[in-house]
Amino acid sequence: MDGKQTKPEFLRLIFTSILGATHSIELAYDRKEEVFEDGVFFDGSSVRGYADVNSSDMLLHPIYNNPVLATWDPLMEIVPCSVHHVSGSPHMSDPVNILRHVSDKALEKGYVMMAGFELEFFLLGLKDAMVQPADKAGYFATTPADRGLQFRRDVMMSLSGMGIGTTTHHHEVANGQHEIGLKHGPASDTATSLMLAKHVIAELATRKGLTATFMAKPFVSMNGSGMHIHQSMWTDDLSSNLFATDKASEVSEIAGHYVAGILEHARALSAIVAPTVNSFKRLVPGFEAPTRIAWGPRNRTTMMRIPHFNGSARSARVEFRCPDPSCSPHLALAAILAAGMDGITNKMDPPEPTEKDLFHGVTDVETLPVSLTDALDALHSNSLLLDSLGSRVIETYLTLKKAEWSRYIDSTDDPGPFEVTDWEIEEYLHCN
Repeated sequence: MDGKQTKPEFLRLIFTSILGATHSIELAYDRKEEVFEDGVFFDGSSVRGYADVNSSDMLLHPIYNNPVLATWDPLMEIVPCSVHHVSGSPHMSDPVNILRHVSDKALEKGYVMMAGFELEFFLLGLKDAMVQPADKAGYFATTPADRGLQFRRDVMMSLSGMGIGTTTHHHEVANGQHEIGLKHGPASDTATSLMLAKHVIAELATRKGLTATFMAKPFVSMNGSGMHIHQSMWTDDLSSNLFATDKASEVSEIAGHYVAGILEHARALSAIVAPTVNSFKRLVPGFEAPTRIAWGPRNRTTMMRIPHFNGSARSARVEFRCPDPSCSPHLALAAILAAGMDGITNKMDPPEPTEKDLFHGVTDVETLPVSLTDALDALHSNSLLLDSLGSRVIETYLTLKKAEWSRYIDSTDDPGPFEVTDWEIEEYLHCN
């Protein structure tokens, strides 16, 4: 562009909902001062989960003090937002505000949740009018088979330019499947980083003539996409990891209580962290996804895992393996934190950790729900999550998700967990 630096012309305000979708509004850049001083009004009744037409006016407020650079598009800067009432008070159907609320409750007890993500997704292209994986490579493939290498590099560089820390990237197990790791940090910050990362991946893919999908299980014969969440609890000044011990790759008693809370509420949690009909097509035996409510050291067949961390106090953590990337990042972390804090507060004892291969031949360990409707029933009866996340939010969520299940049944008559239907492709493929 003649060697001149292009000035931004647009501000893109992005926000999310309890259903996990990212929404956006763009404004001329000359309204930047207004956005950061007063916020921007929008019609909340147009976004499922917020309001009806009689109380539709809502306000977007920037989460950060400055826009985030969109390094791939010099005409635009991005402003992640939370949703507020016209009075300025936080709207408690906004997942950002829900996570803030649950995090503040934990902070009152001296705890800060740190979280990091392994974000998996598929890159897809069109062939003979059919959506297909963009490559035929597999786990840890390299070039030339790994045709997504440069794409992942572009994403990593874009995220770095936005101030979002990453860890590693690689090709995943399935054809066209990829993973990018996001560094751990305070839960509210990393949930927003995840929202931004999904936005970047989807936009960069579109610019390359591809589709990035965060659908849990687009192909019945291949592994689905998970979103493993690494978690630890720290002191309120972030000086000490409360999951650490003086023993290499072991976690503390507090970590055990935290794990116990998540295991106790696992069936209800699954309705939020694996939130679609399609999510439960991933959570079936035979495709490296957890189906049993158990935990264990370095055991990738359990729902909760203790990764090896070489005795580093900073790296002591637990890993939750049943979430998938179609969930709302903020709502998922809020629900997980509420469950973990229940375990800590009530000093719950976890069951014995297991080193058994739970993918094969084990029948005495409780299973996760086998369908969305089973998970919704568990959520409906879980008083902790209703109280922690807000009964009105959960009632709205249940209403929307039950309607989703009904649409699925009406369209497909439910062929079961081992078939991915055309309805699911239509419903979930482009939901980011």
